[in-house]
Amino acid sequence: MTVRGPVALARSGWTMFSCSFAALGLIWMPLVLLRQLDAFVAFLTPLQLLRDAALAYILLIIPAGLLAGTAAALRRLSTLIGMLPVKADLLAWSIALVPTLWVCIWQLAGSSWAWAKAVSGMGLSIGVHGRVLASALLLLCLLLLMRSMSLTGLTTFVVSHLVSLRRPAQLLFVLACLCIAIETPRFLLGSAGGHDPVAAQADVRPDIYLISIDTLAEPDARVCGAGPTLMPHLREFAQRASCFTRHYASANFTTPSTATMETGALPWNHWAVQIVAQVATPMQSGALAERLRDAGYETHSINANLLASPRHHGTGAGYDSHVIADSTSLGSKPREALTVFPDTTLPFWLSAIVPFLDTIDVYLHGEKHPYAAEYAYQAMLSLLDERSSAKPKFIWVHTLPPHDPYLPPPSTKYSLLQRGTLERWSEFIGMGPYPAAQQSWIDKYRLRYQESIMGADLALGELLRQLQARGRLANSLIIVTSDHGESFERGFLGHAGELIHNAVLQVPLVVKLPNQASSQQIDTPVSLADLAPTLVDLAGAKALPSTDGRSLRLALEGGALPAKPVFAMAMERQSRFQPLRAGHYAIIDGDFKLVLHLAEAHSELFNLRQDPHELTDLTASAPQLAASLRLRLQAALAQAELKRSAMFGTP
Repeated sequence: MTVRGPVALARSGWTMFSCSFAALGLIWMPLVLLRQLDAFVAFLTPLQLLRDAALAYILLIIPAGLLAGTAAALRRLSTLIGMLPVKADLLAWSIALVPTLWVCIWQLAGSSWAWAKAVSGMGLSIGVHGRVLASALLLLCLLLLMRSMSLTGLTTFVVSHLVSLRRPAQLLFVLACLCIAIETPRFLLGSAGGHDPVAAQADVRPDIYLISIDTLAEPDARVCGAGPTLMPHLREFAQRASCFTRHYASANFTTPSTATMETGALPWNHWAVQIVAQVATPMQSGALAERLRDAGYETHSINANLLASPRHHGTGAGYDSHVIADSTSLGSKPREALTVFPDTTLPFWLSAIVPFLDTIDVYLHGEKHPYAAEYAYQAMLSLLDERSSAKPKFIWVHTLPPHDPYLPPPSTKYSLLQRGTLERWSEFIGMGPYPAAQQSWIDKYRLRYQESIMGADLALGELLRQLQARGRLANSLIIVTSDHGESFERGFLGHAGELIHNAVLQVPLVVKLPNQASSQQIDTPVSLADLAPTLVDLAGAKALPSTDGRSLRLALEGGALPAKPVFAMAMERQSRFQPLRAGHYAIIDGDFKLVLHLAEAHSELFNLRQDPHELTDLTASAPQLAASLRLRLQAALAQAELKRSAMFGTP
C-alpha cells in the first residue's frame, strides 16, 4: 500500500485500529516482557509464559479499538461542525497515535531505568517529582519533534512505519489465538461446579472473621501488654482475647506472607515468592477457604491489596465471593478489571499500559489515602447485612493503611509530627535504601506511619463497634493480624528486598474465641504459617494437605504451647525451577535468631530479647549456638529443596 500521508489513511477506521494495535503489540508489549522477564521465568513454565503473553496480546484489541473508535468519532464530529477534512483527519490520527506512542515511550523509559538500577546495584530512585519531571521532558521532546517535522510530517512518518507492521501484528494475533486454544486458561473453561450457598437448616457454628491489616509492625503498634500503644481499640479488644507478643510473618512483603496465611505453608514450599507469582499449582487446592467451605462455611474475600487477593494467589476457587474494596485511586481501576483473569499474570502485564495514572494519583489525592480501611470494612458489613444464609460465614478482609503512602486521616494526623512536614503524598520518596545521613528525615516518615497506625486502629474500632451492634462480635471467632511490618532503620525504608529483621517480620496477632471474656498473653514465638492450621482445627474442617504450621488451639484454650522454631525468608531472587541457592532465611528459636544469607554463605546471630533491633552479631561470641541453629536451618532448607525438586524438577 502506498502511503500518501495521514489524510489518505484517516478515513479507514480499520487502518487506525491496525496501527494502534501494531504499536501496542510489537513495541509496547515486548518492552513490558523485557522488564519483567526475569520474574516471569522464575515461576512460569515456558508454556505458561507463552499462554499469558498470547492472552495479553489478544486483549490489546480493546485499547486499540477504543483509541480508533474515539478518533473516528471525533473526526466525524469535526467535519460536522465545519472543520476542514485535512485538519479533521490530522486530529483523528493524533487522537489514535499520541496515547499509543506515549505508553510505548514511557514503557521504554521505565524498562531502561529498571535495567540501570539492576546493573548499577545502587537502588536508584527518582521519586514522584522525578516521574513528573520525566513526563514533562518527554512531552517537551515530542513538542520539539513536532516543531521540527510539523505535526503532519511526524504523523505521516509514524503512520507509514506502523502500516508496515500491520501484517506481522495480524499474523501474531492468529498465532496467539491458536496458543490459547491449545493452552486454555482455567477461567475460560468455566467452573467445575458450584456450592449451594444456603444450608438446609440453621448452623450454630460461629462465624470466622479474619482481619489482616497490611504493613502493621508490632514494634510500632505495641498491641499486647499494658504500656503505651498506638492501637487502643485493638488493645481493648485484646482484653477478651489471646494476644501473641512474638508472632512473625513468613516473609517481608505481601504476596508470600498472605499465600502462607491461606496455605499454612512457608514460601519455600508454596513458592509465591515473587510479587507476580502465584501459589504453586499443586498447593492451590485444599487451601484454607476451600477446607472451610467443604466443612459447610460460606467463604468470602474482601481485599484492598491485589497482591493479597486469592485471585492473585490462584486459590480463588475456594471462595463463594470476591470483593475488591473500593478505592479512589485511578491506577487501581485497570488492575481491578484484570482480576477477571485469576489464573494468569495478566494484571501485571496490562496494568502497565496506564502507568501514568499512578503518578496522577499522587497529586489527585494529595493528603487522602486512596485505599481507606473504611471501604473494605463497609463492604464486610454490607455482606453481613445482605446475606441471609443459615450457614456460618468465613470472611477474610484485608485493608491497606498503614501501608504507604503514610497519609493518616485528619483525626490522627499531626498527633506525632507537626504541620509543615510530610503532609502530602508527593512529598514521600519510594521504598528502598537510603543513606545514613538521611536517618533523621526517615524518622519523620516513621511518625507519619505511626499516625497511620492510629488511623487504622480507629477504623478497626468502628468495625468492632458495628459488629457488636449487629450481635456478631461476642459469638464469633475473630482474628486480627498483618502480613508484614515496615522498616525505618538499617538503611532501608519500607518492606520487601533482602532484609528480614524484626521491623518487617514481627506483626500483631490477636485471636478471640467465640464468647471469650478473659484475656491471656502468649509469649511463645509463633508464625503466620500457624494461622490456617488453627482455623481449620477450630472450625472442625479437614486438615490442610500440606502445611508447615501447627494449630495454636492448645494455647488459645489456656494450655502451654510447646516450643518450636519459627522460619521466615526473602526469596525474590530464587527461581522455583532452580535448586535453592539464593535468598535470605531466618530461624527463630526462643530468644535467638539466626539469619542465613545463602548465596554469600554468611550468617548472623542475634539475641532478640536483649537486642530487638538486631544490632549486635553474636556469631563470634557464641559460635556453638550459631553453628547449631545454622545446622537446623540448613536441614530445613534441604527438606524444602527435596519438595521443590519433586514439585518442579531439577534442571
